[in-house]
Amino acid sequence: MIDLLKQELPAHYGLHRSVVEVPAECTDELRFDLADGHDTMIVAYGSGNVSFDRSCRTIVQVIGYEGYLNGWAGTGFERGRLRCDFIVYDAEKNGFFILNEQTSATGSIRNLQKPILDKKTGNVRFPGGKYEKVEAQLIETLRTLKAVPDIETFMEKFVRKVCLMSYILTCREEKDEVSEARRTFTVRYRQVEARETGEDGALLVCPGLNAEGFEYRRISHGYSFCPEG
Repeated sequence: MIDLLKQELPAHYGLHRSVVEVPAECTDELRFDLADGHDTMIVAYGSGNVSFDRSCRTIVQVIGYEGYLNGWAGTGFERGRLRCDFIVYDAEKNGFFILNEQTSATGSIRNLQKPILDKKTGNVRFPGGKYEKVEAQLIETLRTLKAVPDIETFMEKFVRKVCLMSYILTCREEKDEVSEARRTFTVRYRQVEARETGEDGALLVCPGLNAEGFEYRRISHGYSFCPEG
């Protein structure tokens, strides 16, 4: 996949740049996390933004897709193109191929549904909030990749193909004398919400992704995703 991003994708889209960086790391750990905006993409289990708990010890390749696409900054191809954070796949047995987008909200899960405004115009861009935005990011990432014939062929060989939205809910800092009670209530509420997704993530219907042969799942960082299913 790394070579395909270095060679086939630029050739398909008519991109010309002497150096194409594809941020990549790999691991054979059964349990690990991924984190966006850290020095490394793969971090200790439980310390990142999404946790993976595998049943088979194989080499997992992680590609920083957002970082890769950012490397094309200044081109019409990159400008305005939505992207997910990571590509994650089983590099040995072709067991799974995952597109992962990470997000967060403060307080309740309801805040993931707050409309998102366009920074330039102030108009509502995503009425469905981060739920809608993440879907759009995953759909555009998938279509961008599958438009390249050799990448589509590469992706099709995997047994399980998943688009995964992972999220973290954080507590607001309270400063008054009832802060501890409020914080405890918030934590309990987050735990109830997280149980909606469970260990394998909530399986959702998304025609734009399902039509491409991908499951769409959403999971709280309170749970671990099991990529083998």
